[in-house]
Amino acid sequence: MQLTKHTDYAFRALIYLASMPEDEDLTTIQRVVDEFDLSRNHMTKIINKMVNHGWVKAIRGKQGGIRLAVAPETINARDVVELMEQTLTPVNCVAPECSISRVCRLRGVLANAQNAYMDHIGQFTLADMITDPVVQVLHFSEPMAEDAGSADVSTTNPAAPASSQGVRYYQAD
Repeated sequence: MQLTKHTDYAFRALIYLASMPEDEDLTTIQRVVDEFDLSRNHMTKIINKMVNHGWVKAIRGKQGGIRLAVAPETINARDVVELMEQTLTPVNCVAPECSISRVCRLRGVLANAQNAYMDHIGQFTLADMITDPVVQVLHFSEPMAEDAGSADVSTTNPAAPASSQGVRYYQAD
């Protein structure tokens, strides 16, 4: 399954917001856009969708900005994909009508594969996707080593909470 750019950008924005240092309460969409060299128009739509969903808090005005509105442990990766993807149907066998639909089982095979994929990513939260807070200082000041971001998260325990010592993930209003 290939995810759209909107889903990719949503994950980037959420991880960025979740890994902000404790002394940074807010950031701006422009800063996120600049960090990843993305389209401001796309990122604004994505952030607005996440604001409406309650994951991101947007504060208007000169001193405004955005921040994570909930704890990273409450944002499930499957939920992010389902919110951002317009359709999760692997193939369209209905329109136009397919001449081999009576004998073809491709749709079922792909649907089963997609369900397995979604079940797998559903085991992880945003908290599982960010590094230890001690390492976060480097994230905002030094480029990471080439292979540092490619750790195999499938070996981690998705039920174990991520360490949150020294990091403020969200702020209740």
